[in-house]
Amino acid sequence: MSSADAALKILKLPEVLDLNAASRLHEQVLAHKGESIDVDASDVSRLGAQCVQVLLSAVQSWQADDQSFKVAQASDAYIKTLQLLGISDESLLPKEILR
Repeated sequence: MSSADAALKILKLPEVLDLNAASRLHEQVLAHKGESIDVDASDVSRLGAQCVQVLLSAVQSWQADDQSFKVAQASDAYIKTLQLLGISDESLLPKEILR
């Protein structure tokens, strides 16, 4: 395992990311500050705007620190919610969705 692989962490998002989950999500994201993160959103069935804000803020913070923060896998519900909100940030959408 190279040092780049060792630095990459997987953040598995829970099924429900609503208002009640926002502070917990914020804590989970901050726990990985300074590390590159691949987000697994494949189990997300409900995504609230507050959690989207946490994720968008994380993307900006990680970019400012020259770290990678990207969604590697995502459920249809996750993708559709971002699309409904008009969010097309390439870090929050899996590469196969971007065209």
